[in-house]
Order: sequence, then C-alpha cells, then structure tokens
Amino acid sequence: MAESHNEFLSSDLTQNLKIIEEKMKQTADLKRRKLTFHGEAIILLYLDTMTDKESIELHIISPINKQESKSIENALGTKQFSIMTTFKDISCSLAEGNTILLMENCNIAYSISTLSDEKRAINESLNEKVTMGAHDSFVESAATNISLLRKRLRTPEFKVEYQTYGSETNVEVAICYLESKADPTVLHSIKSRLKKIKNDDLINSRQIQEALEDYPYSPFPQSLRTERPDRAVFNLLNGNTVIFLEHEPSALITPISFYSFLRSPEDYNSRWFVNFFYYSLRLLAFIMSVTLPAFYIAVNAYHSAILPVSTFYTLKLSVLNVPFHPLIEAVMMQIVLELLKEASVRLPSAVAQTIGTVGAIVIGSAIVQTNFISNTMVVVIAITAVSSFVIPIGEMSTSIRLMSFPLIFMAAIFGFIGIAFGLMVYTTHLVKLTSAGKAYVEAPKIFESFLNKQPKNGKGQDTNAHE
Repeated sequence: MAESHNEFLSSDLTQNLKIIEEKMKQTADLKRRKLTFHGEAIILLYLDTMTDKESIELHIISPINKQESKSIENALGTKQFSIMTTFKDISCSLAEGNTILLMENCNIAYSISTLSDEKRAINESLNEKVTMGAHDSFVESAATNISLLRKRLRTPEFKVEYQTYGSETNVEVAICYLESKADPTVLHSIKSRLKKIKNDDLINSRQIQEALEDYPYSPFPQSLRTERPDRAVFNLLNGNTVIFLEHEPSALITPISFYSFLRSPEDYNSRWFVNFFYYSLRLLAFIMSVTLPAFYIAVNAYHSAILPVSTFYTLKLSVLNVPFHPLIEAVMMQIVLELLKEASVRLPSAVAQTIGTVGAIVIGSAIVQTNFISNTMVVVIAITAVSSFVIPIGEMSTSIRLMSFPLIFMAAIFGFIGIAFGLMVYTTHLVKLTSAGKAYVEAPKIFESFLNKQPKNGKGQDTNAHE
C-alpha cells in the first residue's frame, strides 16, 4: 500500500522533484527552472530537446514574473494546461514535450503544452507523382494530414478518433472515416483488430497493417499505403477508413480492393475513355509482369513448335551459344534487375540516375556479348520490369515482380501446364482474399467505376435532365 501512496504527489516540493527525476531516469536533457510566485517557490520541469523555449519564456515565465494575478491558474490562462496528481502522468507528460509546473506546499502539478512545433513543409509526393491533379502530400504530423483531408471534405460527417498504442512508445493513431459512408460492421472490425497492438511497442505503420490484414502471409497487400490526400479522400467517399500514424508521412486505407492498386489519381482528372484505356493497360501490365518470363521459358524449353517458322529460327539463333537453361537466364536477369533497382534507391538521386542508365546498358551489353544471356531474354525481362513499374502503388509493383518467380520454376518443369496450375493457384487465392472482412476481388466490378462514368444518353447529358 505504501508503494501506491508514493505514486501521488505530496506537499513536499523537494521530495516530488526527487521522485520525478528518478522516474525520468536522471536524463541529461531534463531541465529545471526555479521561480517565485507571491512568495511561494515554483519549479518548472521540461525536456530541453522537445520543448519550445520561446513558448516557455513568453507564456509561462513572463506571466509568473509579472505576478499580476493572485492565482497561478489565472496567470497561465492564455496557455492550455491540465492538472495532474500522479508521478506516472507527470513523467508521461514530460516525455510528450510538455512543461510541468510544481509549487511548494501543493500536491498537484500543472502540465502545460509547450511541444516544439517543427514540421516539414508540404511538398509534392516523391513516390506517387502525377501530371494532372493536386501536388500536395502528407507529412509527418497527423494533425497536418487530417487538415489536408478536411480542406477537401468540409462536412460534419467527417469523423476522427484518436487512440494511443505502445507501452513504451505511446504513439498516437488517428482513425478517419465518413460516418454516413463507412460500414459500421467493418469499422467495428477495424477498431477491434487495432486493439491487438494496444500493449505492443508501435513503431511503424507496418505493424498496423499486420494487425488489419486477414491474410498476413499473402503476397498481395490488403491495405493501401498512400502519400496523396486526394487518393485518401476518394477512398473516404467510397466508405473506406483512413488511418494515420504520428510521425509517418503516409496514410493506410482499409478495406481496399485489388482494383484500387491499379488506379491512379490522374484517373479522376481525365475523360472516362482515357481512364478506361490506361486502366486496361495497367491490367495488361499486371498480367505480363507475372506471366511473360514464364511464358518465354515454356515456349523455349517445351513448346517452340507453336511459333511460326521465322520466329522459331530467330529464337533458336538467339539461344544457340548460351550455355544456360532459360530458367537460369531468367533468374539471373531478375536478380540483376533487382540489384540495379536497389542500388538506384539507396544512392543519391544524381548518382542513382547514372547507375540506372549506364549500369543497365553496360551490364546488359556485356552479358549478351559474353553469351551468358540471350538477346530475347534481355528483351523479355526488360518488358517485364517496365510492366511492373506501370503499377501506381510501389508495394503492389514489388509483389508482382516477386510473384513471377514461382511461375518461372513451374514453367521450367512442366511448361504451359505448370503456368496454368500456377495461375489457377493465384486466382483462387485472390478470390479467397478479404480486406477487413470485405472481398478483395469481385469480377463483375472490374470495370464498374468506368462504366458508371459514361454519358447516359450518348451526348454527355442525363436523359432526365430536362424533365
């Protein structure tokens, strides 16, 4: 019982300071400032690395030194504060960047908001660039990100809920949705899943994704990570939920469908037939990224008889002096492609462009000239890579490239039968997938969003417009 009593502040200022410093592990950036208010000693405690010193001086120290008010609460009236009575609350408040005010002969403390407001400017998204549409992107502040959504959704239906996760990290998570659009059952499911990480140390949004995913070991992402406010708004209007993690410049959208990964924000700023063409092109790129290397291996190893004679001789001449099986060629080229991609990502942008261009040309030419890889295989892998880069969401693009490896091995062993079996497994898995309890793929809806955009009478007007 004595231990529980020690959790509360006492009237002994010296004893309170000693316990607080022990709670804060005697950290070097914990600073104290001694003042006097109408003859009573006052101590200010704050973390020098997180607080705004100018705000402390202007809104706390200056009013106290003036001593114009008889009450300390009136002196702090221009600044937001809360009253605390336990050492645990005080230590957590200090860690959040607040300033603690302790008074002599007083068993309460005042927590004053003085967190340093250092924010990155809102710039264009680096990973989801567009030629048509908005050019702003999310930043590392959840409050700023929510304000970007509110500027586009000026409705009282837009609702925000905050939750704090992590026993050590105490990270704030914001759950945003339109109350009139969101499915209450799905929303309840999302909140209940997030409770699974209540006591875990939440560090990044991937931990939230794992808690929300129905099939965490699936190669397909079941929540969409985006840096674009306009994409988040479109999904909110569709009844989806947007989740922000403090200190991460992106949003998680769930539930999500497979088709959303093939959509670009530019689709909402172009005519419907242009959108339809590029959406179909991305769908074709998805199929080619997964199947093209496997199809080439199967034709080269087992089914070359299906080719026209001229194409057959061209193919055989290209692989005549290559000492490796097409499977080895494909795996080698895929690994080289991933190495070049990783090198271009890790290096500074100016050097990365040089590595990407010169490296690809030099390595490609050298491999072909030494007869390690055939010309045709280089073309096939290049088309496969370009097709995967067409997908607007990078996470899905990477998954697609990796999904081609099982089909490559199946094609090398069983030919077209192996490809057909692999595609059957992928299709079955896609149909089985759910995102927050909702179907991931619904075949009848694959072009629904574009068909709904078509003019109703072929002249760009509604047939009921004149009624």
